[in-house]
Amino acid sequence: MARSLEDLVAVALTHKWAPLDVVGSYEARVGDAYEALDGGAEELVVLATCNRFEVYAVAPSPGFLVRLEEFLGEHARYARTLRGVEAARHLFRVAAGLESAILGENEILGQVAKAYEEARRRGTVGKYLSLLFHYAIKTGKLVRTKTMISYGSVGAPGAAVHAAEKVLGGFNGRTVLVVGAGEAGTIIARLVRQRAPKARILVANRTLERAVRLAEEVRGEAFPLDDLPRLLPMADAVFVAVTVEKPLLTRGLLELVKRGALVVDISNPPAVEHPVPGHIGYIGLQGLEQVIRETLERRLQEVPKAERIVEEQLGLFVRAWRRRAADEAIASFMEYARRVLEEELEELSGRLRGLGVDGAALEASRMFGESLVKKLYRPLIVYAQSLASNGEARVLDELVEAFRRELEKKLSSRPQRDRPPRRGIKCPPS
Repeated sequence: MARSLEDLVAVALTHKWAPLDVVGSYEARVGDAYEALDGGAEELVVLATCNRFEVYAVAPSPGFLVRLEEFLGEHARYARTLRGVEAARHLFRVAAGLESAILGENEILGQVAKAYEEARRRGTVGKYLSLLFHYAIKTGKLVRTKTMISYGSVGAPGAAVHAAEKVLGGFNGRTVLVVGAGEAGTIIARLVRQRAPKARILVANRTLERAVRLAEEVRGEAFPLDDLPRLLPMADAVFVAVTVEKPLLTRGLLELVKRGALVVDISNPPAVEHPVPGHIGYIGLQGLEQVIRETLERRLQEVPKAERIVEEQLGLFVRAWRRRAADEAIASFMEYARRVLEEELEELSGRLRGLGVDGAALEASRMFGESLVKKLYRPLIVYAQSLASNGEARVLDELVEAFRRELEKKLSSRPQRDRPPRRGIKCPPS
């Protein structure tokens, strides 16, 4: 059935409108949501992350929103309902990173794609939501390749790597020492390896087993903390990400760091003793806060460019949706024509055979009938395409329904006979 863009509905519960603990509580309830909303809409996708819980539906039933409200319970008051173009625009902005808690973050694009794939696996998406998510994912990729919306990093580990890379001019061919193999140290080691396939990465950690696991992942070398006196003189960059009560890198250890090397400490409290010797570079959390502020300012400057891309792709999506609606309506018209023509040709064939007409003449009559139908239907097809391009899919639905009723009336009034195999009537080119 042809669907108007107004049949698209999005219900969003996000970090902008609800407490984070409320939103995050739904991240592990995707399966519950699909179960609660089963059969409530023609198409359905559930997107759930730590910062948002969103449901996208096509042609929801009258009770769909009631069921969703019951699923959300007392949290339903935080949810917002969007329809049509506004629902699509919201998803495009989400995929582009414009609605994220951290502007321009990359993870959300993968989460949107994963939500779509999960819906496909469950069999809850069709032509329309497939189209929506195709354009949303495409938009997210375009925004990130054509703007600097994801420039730099606004997390301490990422900002540390970004700042060190700028100071040193890159990590390839250099030795990088990561002190600490926890969450922050792991992010740092991964980012260094992503940026520098030829860097030598040394991982030092209190628990050697953990250092070994991280070193294996990033193609590095693992060491216990006791080896710091011999590791520090090798390093061009030292990243410190540990939890300690007193400085781990004492003045004595810092004297071992080679001249011109850079030490970056993101530990809180600091793990590097002050004052830092003058022969080495140093960046602490305060310095990184400035880097993060500059990064956010740079990203904010890219927002207008990103929003233009969103609107451009939104326009293309709307036109594609309307073309799809027209195609479905036209297919319904042609199916009606095929069924009527089949009935009429069956009756005509019986009469002609009684007159001794051969098979070639019967085939010619069939070809004539198909050609006539195409020509007669041409104005209707043009009209259907015009309705769809103007967003009047509901009028299309009424036309299709009228044809369906007429067909049923016509077929029910005829006696049942053996019918010849179906032959399709192709749509004339638009």
